[in-house]
Amino acid sequence: MAGISKFILLFLIYLLTSCGKESPLGVYSGRIMDWIHEVYEAQVTSQGKIYQLNLILKQTPQGMKAEMNFLHPEMDAVKRSGSWEVGDGERLIRFDDGKNPDEYFLIKRGLRYAFQTKTGLSNDDGSPILMMRNIGLSRKASYPLKIRFLNDQKAVVEGGLLGNSLKGEWSWASDKIILSVKVQISDDDQSGEGDMENYKYFFQPSENNSNVLELEKIVILRPFLKKDGSKRQSWMSSLRFSEKPLFKQLDG
Repeated sequence: MAGISKFILLFLIYLLTSCGKESPLGVYSGRIMDWIHEVYEAQVTSQGKIYQLNLILKQTPQGMKAEMNFLHPEMDAVKRSGSWEVGDGERLIRFDDGKNPDEYFLIKRGLRYAFQTKTGLSNDDGSPILMMRNIGLSRKASYPLKIRFLNDQKAVVEGGLLGNSLKGEWSWASDKIILSVKVQISDDDQSGEGDMENYKYFFQPSENNSNVLELEKIVILRPFLKKDGSKRQSWMSSLRFSEKPLFKQLDG
């Protein structure tokens, strides 16, 4: 009997907690702030000389563009152009100009960013190269985003980083609402025709207002084709918000 009573008690607790989650049906509207033009700067000591290192990362309609400049008062400036990708806590910068190294990593270290390569990169004294974001030269943009939470855990996302209207699905995961939207990758993408990117939006109901959802992060799952072409995997990048965007439920 004790075992049956315990089972009934656990079932009642599960029933009460699951029923306590209100369905987020309706239309929610908000805005996402993201960098579209970032400028990073550092001084580099190499072979006894001090260089000015300047790194510019851009988000453009043509893709993610990168520009790196080495400046020295006694030498000609060196400029390299390439592309970059967002990782979880780092940015991967690639240059396709035949020069080595062709890959760099920008890794957040508190208020600064470590600039590294796979084999390592440092000043003459062995200290890491630390870059600072130049706030005055960097620029942010605001993207309006509207989400329609529908019945049967369906959803429609309009605007935002994707810039159009797409269908998705939502579900509860503990105390968070996860909205998943799949996006077709262009045919000229390296990962191949027919592949999809999966955008996951992580929302949490506001403690102060039942009609407001807080956006914690956006996780992006992308298909990836290995260089030997043998196996396709998914890799993840994420956009985390230090100040969570608020999405208010619209009347009607």
